[in-house]
Amino acid sequence: HCDACLKGNFRGRRYKCLICYDYDLCATCYESGATTTRHTTDHPMQCILTRVDFDLYYGGEAFSVEQPQSFTCPYCGKMGYTETSLQEHVASEHAETSTEVVSCFSNFFFQLR
Repeated sequence: HCDACLKGNFRGRRYKCLICYDYDLCATCYESGATTTRHTTDHPMQCILTRVDFDLYYGGEAFSVEQPQSFTCPYCGKMGYTETSLQEHVASEHAETSTEVVSCFSNFFFQLR
């Protein structure tokens, strides 16, 4: 369910907070900048696509649950990176950032920086 509007089983894009435990937003609430006392707009969010949205965005490219096709920068929230391009982006744009974040790649977790 969406933790802002409480809509359950919604369709479309789901945004998962990479800081808050079990905090998700529907696309409408994400785009309106919904916040709570524990979730603020500076928290990075990962866009999770449904199969229908994936087909719409990627035009039938091969889909694998084990290896996501798109990543979001955990520092600035920009979306659409491949694993390699995200690593390059973080190294060039956030090299001086001291905040540690967790990012998911394939089936394992690791810390950037």
